[in-house]
Amino acid sequence: MTLVLRNGATIQVQSILKASRPMRLQIDTTSHPTWTGEKSALSGQDGRAAEFLRKFAKPGDTAAAKE
Repeated sequence: MTLVLRNGATIQVQSILKASRPMRLQIDTTSHPTWTGEKSALSGQDGRAAEFLRKFAKPGDTAAAKE
């Protein structure tokens, strides 16, 4: 199976899947914040956790408002 990274590089891997065409990765080591160290839309004030905290915060809870 051939994996195509976001930068166009290809990697040959073994798999039990029978793929007739290359699999394109949306997130890889060149774009994921864990490896790049950059902040992105994956984390921060617009994330699901922040939305949950805003929605279910107790009235007057300032900790949830800060996140």
